[in-house]
Amino acid sequence: MAAVAHVSPADLRRLSLVRTPGLTPLRPLASPAAVYRRRRAAALVVVVTVVAALVLAFGQLLASVSGGPASTTADRPAAPGAVYVVQPGDTFWAIARRLQPGGGDPRPLVARLVAAHGSASLVAGERLALPAAAG
Repeated sequence: MAAVAHVSPADLRRLSLVRTPGLTPLRPLASPAAVYRRRRAAALVVVVTVVAALVLAFGQLLASVSGGPASTTADRPAAPGAVYVVQPGDTFWAIARRLQPGGGDPRPLVARLVAAHGSASLVAGERLALPAAAG
């Protein structure tokens, strides 16, 4: 069963607010300017967070493409005949690229590195003897 009440404009003028004992009065709504400032601040925080996340993700992507951390001394080419300490995430390909920064085909150097190492897998912290003739 449903009941429908129709209120006329004359009835609305006669309505009054009656305080109920024990209830706290409602606080007034925030001004539109305060709401606007709060929303702008929240939007700014979201935008800054997204931009920071994108910058970090791009930095990690750049580091993974280059073969190692973006700003380490391992990015410099090592001298042939030297010993290289394997870092986490290093590959023979990345090490060969560091030894030949000018480009060229790194496959022959990778083959020499694997042969000198005796295994095709690297473990972080192990020492890798670099071949004397890297070119």
